[in-house]
Amino acid sequence: MTTATADTSYLVACAQTEPVLGDIEANIEVHRAVVRDTAARGASLVVLPEAASAGYMFADRAEARSLAQEVTTGPTVTAWRDLAAELGIWIAGGFTELADGDLFNSAALVGPSGVASLYRKVHLWNAEKEIYKPGDLGFPVVETPLGRLGLMVCYDAWFPESLRSYGLGGADLVCAPSNYVPVPGQPPGPTMASLMCMAGAHSNQLYVAAASRTGVERGQGFIGSSLITDHTGWVLAGPADDSGPTTLLARVDPVGSRAERSGNPFNQPLADRRPSEYRTEEP
Repeated sequence: MTTATADTSYLVACAQTEPVLGDIEANIEVHRAVVRDTAARGASLVVLPEAASAGYMFADRAEARSLAQEVTTGPTVTAWRDLAAELGIWIAGGFTELADGDLFNSAALVGPSGVASLYRKVHLWNAEKEIYKPGDLGFPVVETPLGRLGLMVCYDAWFPESLRSYGLGGADLVCAPSNYVPVPGQPPGPTMASLMCMAGAHSNQLYVAAASRTGVERGQGFIGSSLITDHTGWVLAGPADDSGPTTLLARVDPVGSRAERSGNPFNQPLADRRPSEYRTEEP
């Protein structure tokens, strides 16, 4: 008699939206509607963009501070927490965080029981360095019913160490709230952001769900490029174009794929590493 194997797969959604600069309540309403819609379509995990709380192109640190929120009491994460509890789903999204007087470009993972993980962007891009403090929480992996999940934000994907940290930490899937912008010299085809996520997923044998944004904010255009990859780096959904808000859905199996991800007797990008031979600093 054959025993049926439990289905551990589920739908993950990447909601590519267009946050409004400075309008926290409007952004909450937009994302509340998107989360409800994707939950109705069967999604168990919804990923929202970077800086989904109040937009991204702050004029200076003072403006960013005026729109920053604490993770435990701020209206954005509170709204996500309430939605997750009501709908029985998980939400990952980016917000401008105020913590002990410091500003961080952060992301939270929220489940039915509340905030499960907080991530602060480790690698600051361009003028972010003038506004935010670099992330100081590392790359935390949290155990959930959906597998072992991690968070990163946009430019983190350009650093192999980001997804490698999650691979070594046992993560099954990494949520990547992002605000991708044009890369100079980009030829037609997959964007650099998509290639970075695909390569990182392949090299570290984990899924990546990257939700970016569209629109123009204070002259800065955003290119979309949201996508969902499997643990081999191939694309399951997307990359989305920059024509406007859209939602990607893909079925993933982070828990059920663990044996497959580590079972190849010949080629294992994590197990075959030789750290003793690697350079870790510039000459």
